[in-house]
Amino acid sequence: MLYREEIRLPYAIWLAWTFGLLTAGFVCVLLYWLFVGPIWNDSLPGWFWGLMAGLCLALTALFGNFRRLTVEIGEREITVAFGTMRRAVPWERVAGVRRAGRSSGLYGGAGWRVRRLRSGWTMAFVDFGSPRVVLELRGGKLRELVFSTRDPAEVIRTIRGRLTGQGTDGHVG
Repeated sequence: MLYREEIRLPYAIWLAWTFGLLTAGFVCVLLYWLFVGPIWNDSLPGWFWGLMAGLCLALTALFGNFRRLTVEIGEREITVAFGTMRRAVPWERVAGVRRAGRSSGLYGGAGWRVRRLRSGWTMAFVDFGSPRVVLELRGGKLRELVFSTRDPAEVIRTIRGRLTGQGTDGHVG
């Protein structure tokens, strides 16, 4: 492994816990409704409590998936992931690397997204507060992979060193 970084996203963790607690509350209300009876005189039907529990469970899983952004630069590929959503790019497809501009509106805040820009299709794994790096890709429909990192200079140095045939210590590998 040439480089590895994990960025924890506290707002995603907070949202996952919030919806997890709401899920538990709705499940408790559903179980009470099923085994004891309506809570209020004009209670909502049981399917409503099940629907709300299911919706909150889905949101808990969604936000839980975005709690950590992982960037791995290995000998064979560069991998960027938000939980189960991951993209691995083999070195043969990497044409270049650069630091992304300051426009946060271009990638729309935080999360995972695919977008069509002038240069072609772009996939982004970004968070609110971190600088971003753009991998320029050759071949395929995806032309750029954008990801957040806490240390863009080190990421760019590592990738450029690997692209020029040198290791991260500057020696030819």
